[in-house]
Amino acid sequence: MNFSILNIIIICIIIITIVEYKKNKSNINYLFISLFIILLIINSYWIFDTNFFSIQPWKYGFLLMIFGLFLTILELIEKNNLEIYCLVCLVFIGSILLVISSNLITLYLGLELQTFCIFILIAKNRLSVKGSEAGLKYFILGAISSGFYLLGITMLFLIGSSLEIVDLKIISNDLIFNISLIFITLSLCFKLTLFPLHFWIPDVYEGSSWEIISLISTLPKISVICILIQMLINSDLIIIFSLLSIIIGTLGSFNQSKTKRLFGYSGISHMGFIMLSYGVFINTGFIVGNLYLVIYMIGMISIFSLIINFFTKSKYIIELSHLKFSSRCVSISWVLLILSIAGIPPLSGFISKWFLLWNTINFDFAISSFIIILFSAIGAGYYLRLVKMVYFQKKSSFFLWESILTKELVKNELSLLVLGIYLFFSFFLILNFSFFIDILNFNLN
Repeated sequence: MNFSILNIIIICIIIITIVEYKKNKSNINYLFISLFIILLIINSYWIFDTNFFSIQPWKYGFLLMIFGLFLTILELIEKNNLEIYCLVCLVFIGSILLVISSNLITLYLGLELQTFCIFILIAKNRLSVKGSEAGLKYFILGAISSGFYLLGITMLFLIGSSLEIVDLKIISNDLIFNISLIFITLSLCFKLTLFPLHFWIPDVYEGSSWEIISLISTLPKISVICILIQMLINSDLIIIFSLLSIIIGTLGSFNQSKTKRLFGYSGISHMGFIMLSYGVFINTGFIVGNLYLVIYMIGMISIFSLIINFFTKSKYIIELSHLKFSSRCVSISWVLLILSIAGIPPLSGFISKWFLLWNTINFDFAISSFIIILFSAIGAGYYLRLVKMVYFQKKSSFFLWESILTKELVKNELSLLVLGIYLFFSFFLILNFSFFIDILNFNLN
């Protein structure tokens, strides 16, 4: 089914409405109207009998998830900076473009649109050495990953292969064809922070603000996952990358004293779990991967909402020790969300890991099952450190008096409502998650 004019008009109206609501600026309208007109013109022409956009029913779930996270991120970012709003909206458009793309050329355009916008967002604070360093690293490594992607496309051209994503699932013994798919997969691993292109994420997180981290860790990853699960020809390669990501992310999280670096390594580990779910069950549907992806994204955006709205200091893990004095409600929410991400029963994060483990055992993936059990148990240790800092760490006099003298400030009331909805959703799965599993159960066919 082609991406119709009606769908483009609806998305265009939604974008304009959101931006008008957030900022009463009329000139922003022309930017997004122009972008969607360009997409409309591109899609209206057939070049070499190729339609660049298509949307299947199973993609609507990814589009809905991207749109919900996009609205949440808009509530978290700065309210007096129109440029940031424009760049975040462009990242959103790039994510939509990735999901609806059916050709490797348009896929590359979406990847580059995301990369350049995120690079500017990371390096927006020119007076910060860490921010400039993080932006430079992201730009250089993004250029390398783009080189891998273009090299893969060039090799496909060399052998006369089609650039349609659906045609890449044809099993071929051609060496050049398989090598080109490996290069394309490596390029997408950069966006997902999967091994072997994972090492940039802790440094980039450390140099970015929490608002930008919430963007980097959600929208680009969901859109790339939507593309990658359509290209899982060699699932063994994805399984190997995923297992190594779980190991590296879990071990790297230990001995981290900075909160952002810890969440960076944690993201590597969780992306390993998610892609392992998709790689193992490629022939039986994607219910396990979808369940893990949704629960993880909801948990992380909730944690980022707490940090942005309630944390006056969040650079070091030790600074969490004042939470118990500043707000008991926030400290309880923080602990429950951290335990859920850690996979502690009976919270929703445990449900996703339990489904993953149960199915890997049923499909006789013995090594994968062993790694899941071992590193889930090890990984729970550094999450419990975050809980220990809140309730069991000895409070220094500085943090104690700061919590007493500093008035509790809520930066955004609407984001608290969103946070409450996410918390309710996370805990509601404990009571009844069968309906949710039915929604996420689909195949690509």
